[in-house]
Amino acid sequence: MPTRPSRLAPSPPRAASAGTRAERARRLDDVLPRLRRDIVGGRWSPGQRLPEPQLCALFGVSRTPLRDAFRVLESEGLVQVTPHVGAVVTPATTPALREHVELLAALEQHAAGRTAERADAATRVRLSGLHQRMQAAAERGDRRTYLRLNDRFHRAIVLAAGNTALADAHEHAMWHVHRARHLAYALEPFDAHPTGGHHQAVIDAILRGDAAAAREAMRAHLDEVAQRLANAPARARRTASTPG
Repeated sequence: MPTRPSRLAPSPPRAASAGTRAERARRLDDVLPRLRRDIVGGRWSPGQRLPEPQLCALFGVSRTPLRDAFRVLESEGLVQVTPHVGAVVTPATTPALREHVELLAALEQHAAGRTAERADAATRVRLSGLHQRMQAAAERGDRRTYLRLNDRFHRAIVLAAGNTALADAHEHAMWHVHRARHLAYALEPFDAHPTGGHHQAVIDAILRGDAAAAREAMRAHLDEVAQRLANAPARARRTASTPG
């Protein structure tokens, strides 16, 4: 009897698919932080559509990882993706901003206390170094560097608390508050002295291991930040109505 032709052995799609997924994830990891940082830092303004061809060229990627990044940013509330339109940067003063500010304040107050209790010598050196670099940026009037280091300073305190759930919740809320703060600070002359004093109180309390004082200093600081953000829309209206 003639032998039946044997079936071709299946190719290894799973291995190829796994490799493709890994490469796609790697490219997402390359694109997402950079695009998020540009939105938070104000490179892309609220209401502005993110141009896919330009961003693909900028990041050296295809549309797939870029659109993956858009989906993550949409879940974080930083962009809105609309069919046939694309990704548009959301307003920084959404009704949810106040809720994010309140959540961030609660998380950072707790983190400041925990960090004061548990920080080792290396953590204290790292936080002190960030604070000193912030002071130097403030003294030379470098708003952009100051705000970038300020974001890192707050995040470092949260990470030093050693609570993964707290750090994850903080990361989701912080982008909204950081973006609103960057935009609010752009509406006024750069003066880091009010917040600089609060930062000094926070770092001093952490360095001496005083959890209660660290929480109180962080509360005072974030109350001032919340007030600035609350006043930002009125400042924006005044700026817009001032003859150029």
